[in-house]
Amino acid sequence: MHLRFRLAFVAALAATLLWLPRQAEAAYPCPTGPGPGEVQVGVSGGTHGVAAVPMCESSGGGDGGGGVYYAYGAVAWHADADDVWMAGNWNGPGPAEGEALAACNRDMGGGCTSIGEWNNSSMSIIRDSQGGLWNGWNGQGGAGRKRALADCTAKQILPCEVLHSFSADKRGYNPAPTARKHYASAAWVFDEGYDGRLYISSGQRSATAATEAALAACAAATASKACRIASAVGNGVLQPYLMDRANSVVVERTAKRAAKAAATDCKRKKGKCTVQRTYDSRTPGNFVHIYAPATAP
Repeated sequence: MHLRFRLAFVAALAATLLWLPRQAEAAYPCPTGPGPGEVQVGVSGGTHGVAAVPMCESSGGGDGGGGVYYAYGAVAWHADADDVWMAGNWNGPGPAEGEALAACNRDMGGGCTSIGEWNNSSMSIIRDSQGGLWNGWNGQGGAGRKRALADCTAKQILPCEVLHSFSADKRGYNPAPTARKHYASAAWVFDEGYDGRLYISSGQRSATAATEAALAACAAATASKACRIASAVGNGVLQPYLMDRANSVVVERTAKRAAKAAATDCKRKKGKCTVQRTYDSRTPGNFVHIYAPATAP
């Protein structure tokens, strides 16, 4: 990875929070009570240190009664999965969240969390290049979804992907077993002893295992105490590339998107781009990628 953006990757990927979904807090009461004729339809915000804000709309039923059906939905997720569990179409708060969490914990063996419930509206689930998940409420013109997409995309080269848009009256959704992540990490020497190589460990079942294996391989091969993580991904690919003579690496969901991200980065910086071999995080193994020509960072 080129030095000018390698530092951003290293800072972001060194912490275990890299692998955690970006989650909103649970639903809150409407600011006014709710008042007559109001119903909470979801929350917005709650990511990157921003407090979750309740969203309320008129129920169209005067005092909230009158036979209006309130369909409640909820989503649960897990740090080691790149998809979610959804439960919905419950006529009241509580059961939807419990059902989604139970399904997630059953499949993942525990450790699931919830984004909270919403009703009579829909929620979008967004996925970033590293396999992290975001959520954005679709009410009020989709302001929450737009903000989540913008915040997610600001941290990578290509736009983040909308994975799902769940209506609260959808009965449920469970992901495929392939949603459980396999991780890959790439390490290199981060000082004047840089040898023009990436030391990659892939197919690991935890982010920590991938990171430790890549760092150990780098240290063993170079006897350097300056090995650092260059990039990492869950259920995606590592894409090394040359920008002129600068060694770079980017992560994305697929090889096609990774190649596009590399080309986009080179175009923005007006550099000549050479895309090299990709490494899929789901393919087990330890690899040494040699850039050509090798250059110092």
